[in-house]
Amino acid sequence: MNSTASITAPAQAIEGDVPGDLRADASKTSRFVFSGSVIRHEGVAGTRGFAVAPARQLHSSQTDADGPYILIAHDLTPAETQAMDLTRVSGFCTAAGGPTSHAVQVAYSLGIPTIVAAGDQVLSVPDGTVCALDGDTGTFYSGLTGDDLVAATAHRDRRATRPRARRNGGSPPVTLTGTITLASQAVELREAGADGLGLLATELLFLGREQDLADEEQHYAAYREIARAVGSAPVTLRTLDIGGDKEVPALGLPREDNSFLGVRGLRLSLRRPDLFLPQLRAAYRVARDDGAQLRLMFPMVTRVEEFLQAAETARQVQADLSAPALPLGVMVEVPACALAVDQFAGHVDFLSIGTNDLAQYLTAMSRTSADLACDVDLLHVAVTRTVRAVAETGASHGIPVSACGGLAGDPVGAIVLASLGVTALTVALPYLPDVRDALTRTDSATLATIREHALSTGGSRHLRGLVTDLLDC
Repeated sequence: MNSTASITAPAQAIEGDVPGDLRADASKTSRFVFSGSVIRHEGVAGTRGFAVAPARQLHSSQTDADGPYILIAHDLTPAETQAMDLTRVSGFCTAAGGPTSHAVQVAYSLGIPTIVAAGDQVLSVPDGTVCALDGDTGTFYSGLTGDDLVAATAHRDRRATRPRARRNGGSPPVTLTGTITLASQAVELREAGADGLGLLATELLFLGREQDLADEEQHYAAYREIARAVGSAPVTLRTLDIGGDKEVPALGLPREDNSFLGVRGLRLSLRRPDLFLPQLRAAYRVARDDGAQLRLMFPMVTRVEEFLQAAETARQVQADLSAPALPLGVMVEVPACALAVDQFAGHVDFLSIGTNDLAQYLTAMSRTSADLACDVDLLHVAVTRTVRAVAETGASHGIPVSACGGLAGDPVGAIVLASLGVTALTVALPYLPDVRDALTRTDSATLATIREHALSTGGSRHLRGLVTDLLDC
């Protein structure tokens, strides 16, 4: 902990997102210094942004009526995150956790800045202490008063009113779709410029009321609300991805020593038809009743036989309901699926690369580990080479390949993914404008150069510097 704290103002054209290694290069930033009374806590960037507000510990006795606040916790589950009145939360700071955890992804989808792995000392910050949270650098400042508070507030306001990134009037080289965690966000898709919903994590719609996961009518109502808000745009429903750090006590699932390698995603759905069938029936009913342009995507697929079993179940439901056929695809996030993706090519309608889990499994680094939070690198050369291989396989079979996760929502990461050949990116709505602006400044020659480096060297630090230099950011 340092006695003198400073704020780093990030480069404005392209900024970092998830994880911390994708944050702006400090050599291209401006600084101002807080007084010695401000305490600085070093963490890891989760989602970008800058917040100034009173602190509140997770189990505080204060009420939400007290106004916006920065929430401090040891860690947060996705259920805890979404159960809050998030309109009152200016930012999240956790003592533990990883930068690509599902709790961070919930905050990311809502544009809430986050810091993880800031250490247990943040748990001693008293409720009501005015703090600043810098999601670009992963730094949390507590005890702001007087001129320090004025400076931090001015910095926040400058960020909020800064000019948009430069536009060259061109179109991005990939299709841009959105991702949401609340049904109410669906109406914002058109305004954000998204070409439909590229990923609807259906389990997140039920956080806080997990007992409804087996209720067909609850699924039907949620999907219908979203489909009507989106209109004729496509909506990709990812079937239940429960497990890992998304525990659902209401389902009474057995505890696993390593839940990220356990019965999660499609593995659970195939074992629990009481969860799988109501979800499938609801989706096909919405497609039949409203003509909604739905697609079904299965998570955590390892073997082609798993997909074929799920697809057969889906088509039986379709026939029983006299519903239209829906495109069926898989999430490519398990190395076994990525390395054998050619076996899926003759069966799936589309592929979607989940960059957070793919990086976790390829590098053997848990996305929730505070000890590894600084080491997570979504642009490790193993990840970039795998993305390229999947994209090439998809192209050779005429199958669209999208990508989602932290990389897709970071302008630099989005550019790298586009260079590797994905055809679409799924981005949280608050970050779509920055991603679009960055992509429209690219051309085929620039993308070719970036691709060469991504496949030979990789690494967030190297690729960030390369992209910002090539695009004069």
